[in-house]
Amino acid sequence: MKKYIKIIVGILVLIMIFVYFGTRSTDRSQGFNLGFIGILSGDYASVGENVRNGVILAHEEYNKLNPDSKINLTIEDDGFSGAKGVSAYKKLVSSDKIVALINTSTPTIDGIYNDASKTQLPIIQLGEQGMDPADDNVFGIFPSSIVSEYDYGVYMRNKGVKEMTIVYTNMDAMIRFVDSFKKGFQGKTNDFLINTDEKDFRTHAVKVAALKPENIGFFIFPQQGPQFIKEFNKISKNKPQLFFDANFQSGYADYKRLLGDLNILNGSIVGTVDSTLSDSFKIAYKNRFGTEPGFLSDMGYDAFNLLAKTYSSDQKQWLESIKTVKYNGVGGEIQFDETGNRKPKTKMMIIKNGELADIE
Repeated sequence: MKKYIKIIVGILVLIMIFVYFGTRSTDRSQGFNLGFIGILSGDYASVGENVRNGVILAHEEYNKLNPDSKINLTIEDDGFSGAKGVSAYKKLVSSDKIVALINTSTPTIDGIYNDASKTQLPIIQLGEQGMDPADDNVFGIFPSSIVSEYDYGVYMRNKGVKEMTIVYTNMDAMIRFVDSFKKGFQGKTNDFLINTDEKDFRTHAVKVAALKPENIGFFIFPQQGPQFIKEFNKISKNKPQLFFDANFQSGYADYKRLLGDLNILNGSIVGTVDSTLSDSFKIAYKNRFGTEPGFLSDMGYDAFNLLAKTYSSDQKQWLESIKTVKYNGVGGEIQFDETGNRKPKTKMMIIKNGELADIE
């Protein structure tokens, strides 16, 4: 009797193994439809293209290695516009039948959040959300800017700075950045808000210059920051200590293009998010696109591979796998906290000889 029981148990174990691996194989053989919404025009376009290139590289590599379980990728442009982003999202969900999304901009995630958060659609998000992150289906792969901004504030406080004039873009995400910075800084601030659609910065520059500030902090779009600085330098004889948050890092190419020569910013302090790219990624990226990897290209690459690595046809299980993942990407380790935010590693740098450099 015991012999028959062992045989039956053995058969049941084999059936369970077959079902498990059969399901896993089916998941893999199905592939899935993935959507990408990037900033491919307008403000931050250079960064959006970097992210897109990272996604494309990962997509091509994956499909080459997995010809029987290809992932279909559909790319849309939001032009850093919430309205365009919402339209792109609706198309991807209804027409392209996507089951996961990689999104770049803050305006788009804020625009689609109410609808998208009611689904189990895994969303890998690069730009900061305008609202407080929650335990949901949105995962911020860019290290938490809120934590970084607090660290930047602490740094300025530890430098003995007691008062700062702060210039920032009037949008929810930037306001959250500034609030977090203030918590770390704990000093006096003089606030100047610039609306997202403003083009003339002279009035703001005049008001700031009138204060004769010793320290100015910028939390601002990279299209706006250089133009404000141009106007301020025309008006003010005073040369304050400038501080830029990580928006400068993402908009570095725009600052260089619009100012022409970053030597005028020498001595400025820049809060950055530290990221060290793997050599293999650098080589693969340059071979594919003919240039060095740009800012956030690694996160586009890692976002794609993270979704591919954790994929399950059961979207609830897919989300759980992302929440608990510990993944070594080409830009460092990826692990999310309880609200789906990646923990940051902040680094303070200085502009020296027109380039970002380590603080000695």
